[in-house]
Amino acid sequence: MGDIIKNKYFWIAVLLGLIIGDVIGVSLARPQQDVFDSANASTSPYMVIVTDQMAGDMVMVDEVKTDVSSWLAVRENNGELLGRILGARRVDPGIAKGVSVELLRATTANLMYAVVMYQDNGDGEFDNKTDILINDFDTPVMSRFIAR
Repeated sequence: MGDIIKNKYFWIAVLLGLIIGDVIGVSLARPQQDVFDSANASTSPYMVIVTDQMAGDMVMVDEVKTDVSSWLAVRENNGELLGRILGARRVDPGIAKGVSVELLRATTANLMYAVVMYQDNGDGEFDNKTDILINDFDTPVMSRFIAR
């Protein structure tokens, strides 16, 4: 076993396997689609569903449910940390399907992003410092996707 690990061909094969896996879309680090990070989504007044989609300057949210005037913000996803906001769109209370969010900066293929829900503070303008991140069951209401 020790000789295998020291063998340069072993490491070349491992590296090629990782590269090929990335090219065909197989990733060990990719989490399962988290439709909603809540223990009981059916009774929650909040929900965001987004699926993997083509990279570009718009993100399509499959479905959103909210009981307050809210904002959907598309954010970079750096592991467990949320990164820069690429764009946002206000949504009215209720259930909406096929909601598009135009981005100020396009998504990049093979990177992960998150659609995160914020409660509008009443001024009708998105500001992630004054609009409150919506939590449900102590978990931010969000859904992650990979741009292809």
